[in-house]
Amino acid sequence: MYLLSVIVLLFVAQLNVESKHVVKTYEYCRGGYCVPKHFCPTGTTDELPILGQNGLQITLRVNEENECGDFMMICCKKSERRPNDECGISNPQGLVYNVESNLTYAKYGEFPWTVAIFQKSSESDSPELTHVGGGTLIHPRFVLMAAHTLKDSHRYVARFGEWNMKSNFELHPTQDIEIKKYILHQLYRESTLSNDIALAVLEKRVAYSEHIRPICLPRAQDVFDSQRCIATGWGFDIRTGKPPSIMKRMEMNVIPRARCEMIFSELRIKYQLHTSVMCVEAAKDQNTCFRDGGSPLACQRDDGSYVLAAIASWVVYCDQLDFPGGHVNVAKFASWIHGTIAINEGLHDDEESNNSKNVDDQMEVAPLQMQ
Repeated sequence: MYLLSVIVLLFVAQLNVESKHVVKTYEYCRGGYCVPKHFCPTGTTDELPILGQNGLQITLRVNEENECGDFMMICCKKSERRPNDECGISNPQGLVYNVESNLTYAKYGEFPWTVAIFQKSSESDSPELTHVGGGTLIHPRFVLMAAHTLKDSHRYVARFGEWNMKSNFELHPTQDIEIKKYILHQLYRESTLSNDIALAVLEKRVAYSEHIRPICLPRAQDVFDSQRCIATGWGFDIRTGKPPSIMKRMEMNVIPRARCEMIFSELRIKYQLHTSVMCVEAAKDQNTCFRDGGSPLACQRDDGSYVLAAIASWVVYCDQLDFPGGHVNVAKFASWIHGTIAINEGLHDDEESNNSKNVDDQMEVAPLQMQ
């Protein structure tokens, strides 16, 4: 279906340029479809042309015999090239599109581990999906999330490969996969947002591709103090005063714990910083905000790959960029993540859903603006 979708999109785009064309159905050939050569000059989907590109020349051999029966046609086949499924590999220049905007956004496919989480309205064939937060792809069957975005009575869908929420016309398709069950950390406290982390188990494995790849997990001993990292998501955009359609790209500074506690003390905010919390502050004009909960904070390593330093949890003031917000320090949960995946990876589809919750007494905390 991917190959056919690409061909259809190209053909529709060409119709807008040359209205004299008539819509037709392309015929099957071995491993693909017979299409005009200018849609697929190499015979595979590896190097699809940009329509209208200056200097594009296609070699036509008159009366050439081929399986499509027309020298101006070619059997366009799906690429045999396997996607790079190594963790933490970004697309720093983006894919396909050169986006121009007065505001800074993530490029298309730049951060392929960023997941959009939706709540399902019903069990109907076409349920309404409401965006409720973010997630991070770490494994073909598991997404890391913030525990506070998940509620017992609701069902959720994870969307992979999303970029522009208001469009379905990106070149590469998204994948919507239902969350089969979710596992909250056993020491999660809703009132204090301590240990605000959960693993979502997907109904089926996500297919990795150029714009859908996992991020690397940190080691338990990793420390990210004073590093500048990148947060991504579709939460409320303080620059425009509304939710963004295109994925936000937010540069964030990781604040050492002692400095963070000092800021809270100087502002007379009575909040005991939990050991699971990493403090961050916006480095430029964007900040995490409502519905960014669970979205990744990715820090780049010396080899250029990215590691998941934290996931968004809470913020006191979205629009006060020099005020720290709380992210879950993923290194603190490295053992729990690996152990939980090992236990749940081989479970059968008919296993009874189970949410791991701890019901011990909970501490009170000053009200925080949850994401």
